[in-house]
Amino acid sequence: MKLVIVGNSGSGKTWLAKGLAAIASVPVVHLDELFWQAGGFDLKRPEPEVASLMGSARAQPGWVVEGVFGELAAPFLQDASALIWLNLDWGICEARLRARGSESKAHMGRAQSEVGLARLLAWASTYPTRGDARSLTGHQALFTQFAGSKACLRSEAEVSDLLAAANRGEDLAKVLQTFVSTRLPSA
Repeated sequence: MKLVIVGNSGSGKTWLAKGLAAIASVPVVHLDELFWQAGGFDLKRPEPEVASLMGSARAQPGWVVEGVFGELAAPFLQDASALIWLNLDWGICEARLRARGSESKAHMGRAQSEVGLARLLAWASTYPTRGDARSLTGHQALFTQFAGSKACLRSEAEVSDLLAAANRGEDLAKVLQTFVSTRLPSA
């Protein structure tokens, strides 16, 4: 399995990636871990280091990649057989981010300060209006251009249904096809 999951912060990418990777017995590649230096979400890795980490990850026989970084997801899509775009309402994402911050102050083993959480909330709230590769527009472009199996999931129920179908052993390409929507958000 070589699968990419993109979406806004708080959309459930990590949770879904872990579930699908466990079913397929492949590693999860967190784009946050490629982009940020260890320990937090405030110090970017140098680009040559990011490129080296991406090359090593892409060379693996299987993986589930997840993250908001469209520019980092794009090279993985060259090898991927499937793409899942979690395009959930901001209210769901915001509630999850606030719960994550108030519960543990950590995500993926990385420190999340109150100031960092406030910055993340402010940034993630602009997902529909930003125009970069980490935005609704950027993820829509990846989705539109990707020729493999793909699905744009818009609700927690759709995400749960997809994972349940994968847990039942259903063919992922066929499962994704049932979720492909002709109603994409306008950019």
